[in-house]
Amino acid sequence: MILLFLLWLKYLDFYTKHDKYIQVPNFQGIHINSLDSLVDEFSLRYTIIDSIFDKSKRRGIVVSQDPEAKSYVKENRKIYLTINFLKNRKVIFPDIYDLTLRQAVRVLKRNGLKVGNLVYRKDIATNKVLGFKINGISIVPGQSLYHGTVIDLVLGRSVIKEEVIVPDLIGLTSVEANIIIKSSSLNVGKEFYRNNVTDSTNATIYMQFPAPNDQSLISLGSSIDLYLEN
Repeated sequence: MILLFLLWLKYLDFYTKHDKYIQVPNFQGIHINSLDSLVDEFSLRYTIIDSIFDKSKRRGIVVSQDPEAKSYVKENRKIYLTINFLKNRKVIFPDIYDLTLRQAVRVLKRNGLKVGNLVYRKDIATNKVLGFKINGISIVPGQSLYHGTVIDLVLGRSVIKEEVIVPDLIGLTSVEANIIIKSSSLNVGKEFYRNNVTDSTNATIYMQFPAPNDQSLISLGSSIDLYLEN
C-alpha cells in the first residue's frame, strides 16, 4: 500500500509537472500573425479576449496580456490577450449644427472624432456651429466616418471683436491641450518637439506661445504654438 501510494504521488508530480514552470514572454507589440509560432515555442496557448482602437499603435498588435510578461506559469497555460483593431472602426457623424462650440467638442470626442481648425464667420451668435468640413469638403450628419477623423468647424462670430484669455497648457499632453484650446475658441498652431521625444502622444508641454497670462487676451480663432518633451 505504501509503495502504491508513493508511486501515485510520483505519477501526480509527472502529470501536473510539479515545480516545472515557464516564464511568460512579452507578447506586447507582437503582431497577431506571429502569435502561433511564439506560443508553440514556449509550449503555451492564447486566447484573444478583447480588441481596442488606438490610432497611435500599429494594427493587429498585442496591447496587453494576462498573465503579465516574466511571470511563471505551468506548461500549456492559456494567455489572455487584447489586440489593437485590424481594421479602422467606423462611427456615425452626429448632428452638431446649432450647438455651442463647447457642446460640439464634447459630442465629437464622445463619438471618437477630433476637432480640427476653427473657422469663424460673421453671425449674430458667437461660437454657434454653422457648418462642418473634412479637408474643405462639407459633410452631413449621419454620414459614416472613420474613428479619429478630424472635423473642421465653421463657427459664428459677432461683428464686435471678441477676445479670450490665453489658457495655461504647461504640463499637459498635446491631446489634453487640444481639447482646452478648442473649447477656448482657439486653434493649435505649430508643434515643436525636443530631440528626446520618442512618443508624441505622451509628450508634455513645457512652453507655449503666446505664454499663459491672466492679463493676455487674443482674438477668437487665434493659434497657440506648443513646445513638447518627454
